[in-house]
This record gives sequence, C-alpha cells and structure tokens, in this order.
Amino acid sequence: MMTRTGDNEGGARRPGLSFEFFPPRQAEGEKLFWNTLETLIPYRPDFVSITCGAGGSRQSGSGELVRQVHERTGLHTVAHLTCVGASRAALTDMLRFYQECGIPSILALRGDPPKGEDAGALERGAFQHAEPFVAFIREYFPQFRLGVAAYPEAHPETPDLERDQLHFRRKVEAGADFAVTQFFFENDVYFRFVGSCRERGVHVPILPGIMPVTDFKQIKRLSELCGSVLPEWLVSRFEGIRDDPERMLQTGVELAVEQCRDLLHRGAPGLHFFTLNQSKAVPKILQQLAPEFYPV
Repeated sequence: MMTRTGDNEGGARRPGLSFEFFPPRQAEGEKLFWNTLETLIPYRPDFVSITCGAGGSRQSGSGELVRQVHERTGLHTVAHLTCVGASRAALTDMLRFYQECGIPSILALRGDPPKGEDAGALERGAFQHAEPFVAFIREYFPQFRLGVAAYPEAHPETPDLERDQLHFRRKVEAGADFAVTQFFFENDVYFRFVGSCRERGVHVPILPGIMPVTDFKQIKRLSELCGSVLPEWLVSRFEGIRDDPERMLQTGVELAVEQCRDLLHRGAPGLHFFTLNQSKAVPKILQQLAPEFYPV
C-alpha cells in the first residue's frame, strides 16, 4: 500500500482505507466538510484526498484546503492536481507549494476542460495527457508519492478498453506508485481489470473506488459523465423509492456493504470512498464493516 495499514487484533494486516473530498464553496458546505472528516477520522484512514477544479480554476483554493487538512489533522493528505489547460509554470508553483507544506502525495490527473471552454483547452496546456504530467513530476519532484486514475470500464473518451489499459500502463511506467479507480458497481469488472493489468506487468496497488448510491438522480448523472455503468439490477433496486431519501440511503448503504465485503474477501487491497462531503452513508457502511475489517 502507499501508506501503512493498521493491524487487527490477531496481527492480520488491515485492508487499506481512504476517503475523497472536494473543496466546499460556501460556509455551510465547509462546516459539513469538517464534520464529515471528523466523523471518519476514528477509522484511521491511510489517506484522505482533496479534489481540485479543472484547468486550475480552483486549484489554489483546493491547495489551501489540502494544507489545512494536513496541518489540523496530521492525516496523510493527497492533493489532486490536474494539468489540463495549465502552464508548466503554474503547475510547478502548485507542486512547490505542496512541497513546502509537507504534502506527501499527489494524484496526478489530466482533468476536464474548464466550464465554458471547448476541448481546445487541452491543447493550450503544457501537458495534454496524464502520462507526461506524471513523468514531469517524477523527474522534478521525486519526493512525492504519485497516484493516477484507473478506469475499469474505460475512460469515456477512449474507444475501447484495450487502448485504455495501454494508456494506464504508460501512466504507471511514467512513475506512478498507486492508482484509484473510477467508481463501478460490478465487482467482476474491477477484478478483470486488475487481472489484465497484472498480465501487462502493472503491479502497483489499484484501489477500488466506492460510490454509495444515496441520490439516484445524482449517481445517474455522474455515471453518464464518467462512463460508469449502472447495471439493471441496481436500477431496479431503486424503483419506487427515488423520492424517499431515507429508503434510498438505507438501500444504498446495504448495496455498498455487500460490494465492499465482496471486494475485500476477494483480495482487493483496500477501499477508496468518494464521500461527496456527506456525513451519513460512509460511516454507516464502515460501522458494518468495522468488526471484520476496520476495528475502531
């Protein structure tokens, strides 16, 4: 794993655990963010990660939040950094900022063009893809541990899974130490992806990304944006309850617990939760996983 993992009482190694947050935009959202983080700290995460805006639109703001989380909690904090549309100088400034703050890890991403800009924004930056960006950080900032994104169902801009896996291998060869996947709901998809990566000589930890379904409309929209498939069996589980927040939360937690248990029993190195800065679902999931996998 990229960081230490805890020991269970019998001396067994605890699976990895990490949480992803985004920078809140308003005071109410900031309060929710810190409350959610405080709720999850007792589970001793191996790291927490903070996302950033596309093309540098909010990277300075996310950088300040990364610094605060690192200093106030002492947690291993991972800073997301996107290269789309950004100059080499701007990216270097952000990396130096994280270096001075003592941030240990970077999740190096291409990112999406800022809102209101066309795909030409990709060509205006110093790096058009994550692979050369990873290589740049590895060469000039070797002290960082580097993570990259993985897409078990292929990136939506990639024509096929074969080509997407080739891109992923190149990112790892450029210097990545670990990967976090996009969320998925069929565990066989994840294990086929990992198996194929191993056959290609990629042996870094690949953490499965977990997205609890607590708002079906939101998950449907996110799935369409990132290319994650919503299986028919999952869609049917939310039929008739989409206007009932409490039942959606209960069902989403039940499905996530089933998915997480299966992933860990089948050998996944840990779990990476996309929290969406919400304080309800992930703690409920961990409460049910805690006795076996994550004792508090």
